Amino acid sequence: MPKEAFGGDDDSSGLPPQETKKLKLDKFGLSPDTNIRDVFWKIIGSYATTKKPGLELKDLDEDRFALMNAARSVLSSPHNNSYGISERFLVNYCLMMMLDANWIDALAEFFDKAYSDRNKGNVLRKVVLCLRKLLLHEQYRAQIEECLKELLRNNSTNGMALTYLSQIEDKKLVEVMKKELIIIARGDIGENQINAIEALGVLKEDEEVWKSLIMLLSHWDEQARLSAAIVLKEIKGNEEVKSAAAKRLESETDPEIRKILGKILGKVAK
Repeated sequence: MPKEAFGGDDDSSGLPPQETKKLKLDKFGLSPDTNIRDVFWKIIGSYATTKKPGLELKDLDEDRFALMNAARSVLSSPHNNSYGISERFLVNYCLMMMLDANWIDALAEFFDKAYSDRNKGNVLRKVVLCLRKLLLHEQYRAQIEECLKELLRNNSTNGMALTYLSQIEDKKLVEVMKKELIIIARGDIGENQINAIEALGVLKEDEEVWKSLIMLLSHWDEQARLSAAIVLKEIKGNEEVKSAAAKRLESETDPEIRKILGKILGKVAK
């Protein structure tokens, strides 16, 4: 894909030409004609060796989207990575850069681009794996939560946020957005509904969650019933769940769902 598609060689902030401010690269120890990719690689190289950005990121606020696009360009076109850094570590350092700088808007767009490219490679999966690790650090957790919460509450991005939440499988993260997820699980349809159900699976022992999943056993959509049953199957010793499964089994016609309901009851359904 052409470089200009990502803006990777653009050292502007995305403003109209008359408002563009050039980086004062000399204060970073870089020559005046250095482009944004070189700044990006200087930051990534510093993270690789010191786990710190090596530059004052707040001085790069206006160029945060150009840096994010440089990251996306390299991840989308591995041949552009000539520094020998594995893709997994590269994703991790890109995320750390945006989190350390508190560039939540650029982080949201990075999430969106990885999601949009999910059928072109495994970048989305690597972003998810890196987020799991970064969530172990409290200094990053609050920002990741803030970003995903905003994305979930926006109708144009909630599908993307649900994909991340269903794949990250982090209890604390899902707990923060439990009410929104329950509303989507009970009221949406299609992929969004299924991802919301799967995300709630990490809180399956929560009464509000399993009661909502019991309600979904009578949903008109087979996939929704199946997803709810799969989660409920993992709850042990809950008599209300067993009672709901027995009741649903009387009228359920889908053989796969009947099989799972039977497992909840400890028997093989016919």
